Amino acid sequence: MHEHQIIFKEIVEMIKRIEQKVSQQYRLPTTDISLTKRQESMLMYIFSNEHATVSDIALHFDISRSAVSQALNKLEEQDIIVRSINQENRREISLSLGENGEELHREYKKIEEMIIQNYFSEMKIEDLRQVRDITRKFQDMIVEEKFEHQ
Repeated sequence: MHEHQIIFKEIVEMIKRIEQKVSQQYRLPTTDISLTKRQESMLMYIFSNEHATVSDIALHFDISRSAVSQALNKLEEQDIIVRSINQENRREISLSLGENGEELHREYKKIEEMIIQNYFSEMKIEDLRQVRDITRKFQDMIVEEKFEHQ
């Protein structure tokens, strides 16, 4: 196997193991709520993007607006999110956190802080910057490549 392939597979496996371990240790307290992976991913997107819209999510996950609406139905039923018509563009549906969504967001922030405290703070800031910069290079290469093939 070419060395690039070996390194690629090693990186992918490391990321999977990290993701698996972190998700086991730091699970959002959704015991009363059964969310699909897609719903969890959308909720994380909404946490990170305060003024998210249905169209933003559809674009981000490369799925239809209808698929987004279906996935968000349960989140809305459980007062995790609130949908409202964007007053500036009445065809756009804006999303905000409901009462239960605000609580989940606070819990998510606590988990994020624990991860930073338990892992990131143990590394030298120079090493973290280097990981960030290399990851950004990959992101830029892949994003540019995606648009070139469309």
